[in-house]
Amino acid sequence: MKSLKKVGWFIVAMLPAVLSFLLQVGAGLLVLVIYLVLELSHRQETLSTDALINLALNGYIENAIYSVFLYHVIGIFVFGLWYYFAYGRKNRPSDAEKPTIAKAAIIIWLGICIQIFTSCALGLVQIFNPSLLQNYIDMMEAAGIADVNLISIISVIILAPIGEELLCRGIIFRLAGKVSSRFWIANIVQAFAFGAIHANLIQGTYAFFMGLALGYIYGKYHRIWLCMLLHASINGSSLLTDAYFSLYPEKYNILVTIAHTIISLLLMVICFKFLGKRKTLVEEA
Repeated sequence: MKSLKKVGWFIVAMLPAVLSFLLQVGAGLLVLVIYLVLELSHRQETLSTDALINLALNGYIENAIYSVFLYHVIGIFVFGLWYYFAYGRKNRPSDAEKPTIAKAAIIIWLGICIQIFTSCALGLVQIFNPSLLQNYIDMMEAAGIADVNLISIISVIILAPIGEELLCRGIIFRLAGKVSSRFWIANIVQAFAFGAIHANLIQGTYAFFMGLALGYIYGKYHRIWLCMLLHASINGSSLLTDAYFSLYPEKYNILVTIAHTIISLLLMVICFKFLGKRKTLVEEA
């Protein structure tokens, strides 16, 4: 019976992630409908079924970044209200650790190191097995997320950290605590959900490991804004990594990538060392 109860709470913990997926689909459909209405209003001829399908497919791809933007706006509203009324008005544990300015700076630097390590790991995969990443690269380029423009910057650096942290660390983490009072189990559950909402294997895999780090920050300080800060640091530095690595001669590509993989991993370990172990709270004991 106890095991069934845990399974039930796991399913409940995944429901906000399912809602997130439905919001993503809904935002995409809404943007697509607006695009088709505007596009067809300028056309005099009647399109065939095949032409209309092709127009819809091309429109969805060309406007994917607007779907991402709209989803994050809706997500902040929906999950922000959910978080506020369910958990936001409750006092955080009295024995939760209080962050300092120095710790906040370390968290920002940790985000940069995480992004460099992730970029290098993906770079090594692309060097030694380029076909494995090709679909992921094509998807990111089609969605316009790889482009550096105002709407992508706002979506990636501001909206995504706010909405996804409210969802995963703000809501799902609390529900995952019902699956098990052990922090590491709840952390794995919310990180799994964080990976799942990205809806593709490559991004979902590294999002899972990022989710573990974000969950550690939340479990340590119980302040959602610190998770948003780390998330924004990870996402924001992603816009700079390509420009940074382009400074090195292409002939040293493999050596530079391996060196940065090792260095960024060591720096992450140092960051976690300075942040210290997570203190077990009274409510977990």
